[in-house]
Amino acid sequence: MASSRKTTLIKIMEIDDEIKRIKSDSTYRRVRRNLRILKESRTGGRLIRVRSPDDIDSFIMVRRNSEEMKEVLSKYEDIVEQYDKRVRNLAKEKAELERNLFA
Repeated sequence: MASSRKTTLIKIMEIDDEIKRIKSDSTYRRVRRNLRILKESRTGGRLIRVRSPDDIDSFIMVRRNSEEMKEVLSKYEDIVEQYDKRVRNLAKEKAELERNLFA
C-alpha cells in the first residue's frame, strides 16, 4: 500500500514538472507573445513584425487586418491549442491520480 502511494505521489510530481516545462518552453512563450501581438496590436503602422509560425527563428512582416495576417494568426492559434491540449490532458491525469490517492 505504501509503495503504491509513493509511486502515485512521484507520478503527480512528474506531471507537475512536465506542466511547468511546457509552460516555460521558449517556443511556447514566443508563440503566445506573437499571438498576443497579432490580436492586440492596435497602434503603430500598418505592418506588424512577428516571428514566422513556420520557422520561429525568422521574422515576417504582415499587413494589419490582411488575409495573410489571418492565416498567421490561425497557425499560431493551432500551435497554442496543441500546447494547451497537452497541459489539459496532464492536468486531468493529475486530478485523477490525486482523487485516487486521497479517496
